[in-house]
Formats: sequence, structure tokens, C-alpha cells
Amino acid sequence: MVEQKWKLRDVVLMAVLGTVFAAVYLGVFYLGLGLQTALTPFGFAPFGFEIIYGVWFMAATIAAYIIRKPGAALITEVLAAVIELMMGNAGGVTLLLAGFIQGLGVELGFALFRYKRFNLFSMTVAGICAAVFIFIYELFYLQYYLLSPVLLTGQLMIRFLSAFIFAGLISKLTCDGLTKTGVLKSYSIGRGRVEIEVLQD
Repeated sequence: MVEQKWKLRDVVLMAVLGTVFAAVYLGVFYLGLGLQTALTPFGFAPFGFEIIYGVWFMAATIAAYIIRKPGAALITEVLAAVIELMMGNAGGVTLLLAGFIQGLGVELGFALFRYKRFNLFSMTVAGICAAVFIFIYELFYLQYYLLSPVLLTGQLMIRFLSAFIFAGLISKLTCDGLTKTGVLKSYSIGRGRVEIEVLQD
């Protein structure tokens, strides 16, 4: 059963993750611009950001996977957006809105499992939900609706794959690796591992 009561350590971890991923997100933004430029001569510029889009969901999926409380994903993702804005991203209110939408998508993904299933599948579903949410927003804000259905479908499929790789697979492997070292033993993810080890013994 998921512990609902918030602890100071949960707040501290969300602050740390928000700060770390704010820097990561800012760097990935410039990486996306570089990929977009590199792919332009080949006609694949629209896919520049899609390849790495899943990175922008990682703060939320990692926070949810470790803390395992409703709201952890949304709060951490919004916090990352706020700090990224303070670090120099010129996105303004739209950046904060994007963070909120992505965090909300991840929250929905875990809510579908009633916050009782935390594994690669649930993390992937959460990442895909975030991808859908922000894609719908971009259809209108970035006027993606003017693009051809074939191009839109291709972008969405690559975004789904990116969500699986970054928000799902890489995030889970990273958290599992940290859990094995014992640094997360005071969190829900760490206690769950201890319970498994006790049962195995």
C-alpha cells in the first residue's frame, strides 16, 4: 500500500530533482536545436526535438517512482520548469504551462494504476500520457494542426518511443541502480526493495 503522508525528505528530493532536471532540460533544449539544424538538410527537421522529447518527462517519472505518492510527479515537473525559467530559458509562462501539462500527464499515467504499480510498464504509460498531453497542447499553440497527418503521426510515434526510452527505461534503470546502493532506502522505493529481500530470505 502506498504511504500517503508526506515527509520532509520527499520535499527535499523533489527540490533536488527539480533543480537537477531544470539544468538538464535547459541543456536538452539547446541539444534539440542542434539536432533540428543537423537534420534540416535531410528534410527531417521536425523530428529534431521528438528524438529527445522523453527527457522532459524524466523528472516527473523519477519522482513518482521513488516517492510513490500522488502529486510527486506534477510538483517536481512544475518545479523543474520554474527553476529552468530562472536559469535563463526565455519560455516564460508557456514554459511553466508546458511543465504543468507534462506533469499532469505523468500523474494520470500512475493514477491509472491507482498509484499501486511502479514498474517499467507504468512508467512507460505515464511517459506516453505526458507525450499525448503536451502534443495536444502543441497542436494548437505551435499550430501543428497545419502539418500533414503523416508527419504528425510520425512525430507522435517517435515521441512515444522517446518517452519509453528516457521516461521509462533509463529512468527506471537509474532509480533501480541508486536503490541498490542504499541511498534511497528511506523512500518508498527503498522500503519496497527491503521487503522483497526479506521475503526472498
